[in-house]
Amino acid sequence: MNSHTTTSKFIHWTFSLLYAYGIFKQVDELEQLEDASLLNSEIVFAVAFLVIVSIRYFYMKGTPTLLGAHDEMRKGHLFIAKTVHRLVYFSLIMLPTTGLLIAALISFDIPGMRIAIALHELSASLSYIVIAIHIGASLYSRLKGEGIWNAMVPIWQEKGRVNSDLLSRLESLEDKTYDKIEDIFSPK
Repeated sequence: MNSHTTTSKFIHWTFSLLYAYGIFKQVDELEQLEDASLLNSEIVFAVAFLVIVSIRYFYMKGTPTLLGAHDEMRKGHLFIAKTVHRLVYFSLIMLPTTGLLIAALISFDIPGMRIAIALHELSASLSYIVIAIHIGASLYSRLKGEGIWNAMVPIWQEKGRVNSDLLSRLESLEDKTYDKIEDIFSPK
């Protein structure tokens, strides 16, 4: 079975913890950043976060999407998976970048704070949405017994497909979605 490397898994899960830490330690009010030590620690965290997400992106860039799948995945499935992964990376790059923009605007007393905050909040919201989709899709794949879960998650290993009427109906809807995506993007 194909699986992610130990390094890939380590980066994925430690980065997940770093993201969660960032969410829980976030600044509640902009005025808090008037404290220079807090502002500096936020800058250091944002730079470290940006460096780590960049390293993760370039390390994983050559890794096949849906690694570990027992069967060949449909093109529509790959399209959705790649799109979600790209949106995850985009949002995780935009979060610290817009945070650093906010810090620069505060430090140099430059106008544009409302736009910077709106971009930062948009990045955070996008990250919540695409990470929730990523987690949901991972759980769904585990129920289907595709093998993808076992390639990245070190616990609660899948033992095969879970048989249920609901899962069968979801797979039917999934196949119709893939058909539409493949129709749209297939050469005519």
